[in-house]
Amino acid sequence: MLDSRFYIPSDPISLGELIAPLEAQIADEKFSDEMIGAVAELAASQPGQISYLENKRHKDKLSTAKATACFVPEALASLVSAQHIVPIISKSPRAHFARVAARLVRPRIFTRESGAPEIAPSAKVHSTAIIGAQAQIGEDVEIGPYAIIGLGVKIGASSFIGAHSHIECAIIGEGCKIKPHAVIGGAGFGVARDENGILDIPHFGRVIIGDRVSIGSQSCVDRGQLGDTILGDDVKVDNLVQIAHNCTIGAGTVMAGHVGISGSVKVGRGVQLGGNVGLADHITVGDGASIAARAGVMHDVPAGEVWSGIPALPIREHMRMVSATRRLAKNPKKES
Repeated sequence: MLDSRFYIPSDPISLGELIAPLEAQIADEKFSDEMIGAVAELAASQPGQISYLENKRHKDKLSTAKATACFVPEALASLVSAQHIVPIISKSPRAHFARVAARLVRPRIFTRESGAPEIAPSAKVHSTAIIGAQAQIGEDVEIGPYAIIGLGVKIGASSFIGAHSHIECAIIGEGCKIKPHAVIGGAGFGVARDENGILDIPHFGRVIIGDRVSIGSQSCVDRGQLGDTILGDDVKVDNLVQIAHNCTIGAGTVMAGHVGISGSVKVGRGVQLGGNVGLADHITVGDGASIAARAGVMHDVPAGEVWSGIPALPIREHMRMVSATRRLAKNPKKES
C-alpha cells in the first residue's frame, strides 16, 4: 500500500491506454478494458494493480500474487496466466513497469496551505533547519543546522538529527541518532532500458527506522522501490555506509564504515558486518552471523557463521585456501 503522506495514486486507467506508448502487447486483447489504479510488488499485489516478472528466479512470488496484470517475457507468460493474471508480453518488463508506475503514482507535493508541521514544544529545531508540511517532530527531538526534514516525515521522541542531514519518506523511532550529512529516504539506485532508452526506476516506498538506531555521517538509507526499507531497533551504522532499497536489517545488527548493502538484502538480528563488507542483492544473512572486513558476500550466510574473503566463504575454509596459496607461492612447481 502507498503511504498517503508521501504519494498520491492517479485515477484508474484502462490497461490498453496504459501500455499504448510501449512496445508491449496484452496476451488477450479482451482484457484491454481492465482498469489499473496502482502499482505493486508482485508477491503482495492485489486486484486493480499492475506488476512485473522479469526472470524465472522470482517465479515463487506468483504464488501470492493477485494483480490484474503483469509485464512478463513471452517465455514466462504461461506462469502468469496460471495465476489468473493478465500477461503483458514485453522484452523489457522492468522498464515498462517503471514507465507506467510514473503515470499511476506521483509524489505528494505540499503547498503552504497544506498544513504546518507538528513540532512538540520541547523539540529543539535550529533556525536554519527546514521542516516540511505535516511532518511530526516528537518530544525532546533535536534537529541541527541546515537539516531538511521532508513532507510528512515522522520522528519519534528524544531523537537527534545532525546538521545538513536530509530525511524524506521516512518514519523514525524514538531515541535515534542520525549524524550530520546522512541521507535517509532518498530514491534508491535502479535503472532499466527499453525501446525508448534508459530510465531511472521510480521509488514509491518508505524507510522505517526502529528505536535507538544510530546512523553515521554521510551514510545513506534508500527508501523502498515498492514496500519499505526497514531497520530494526538498536541497529548501529557507522559512517559512509550504503543501505539500498527494500533491505531489512534485524534488531541489534552492527555495521562498520564503508559497508555496502545491495537491494532487497535481508540481514538478521545481531549480525556483525566488518568495515568495507559488500553484500550482493537479494541474499540473506542469518541471525548472529559475522562477516569479516572487506569480505564480498555473493551467497546466503547461515545463522551464526563467520565468513570472510572475496568471494566470501566460511572463515576456516577461506583461511585454508589462503594457507594453501602461501605454501604454493613459496614452493612453486618447477616447469617441466
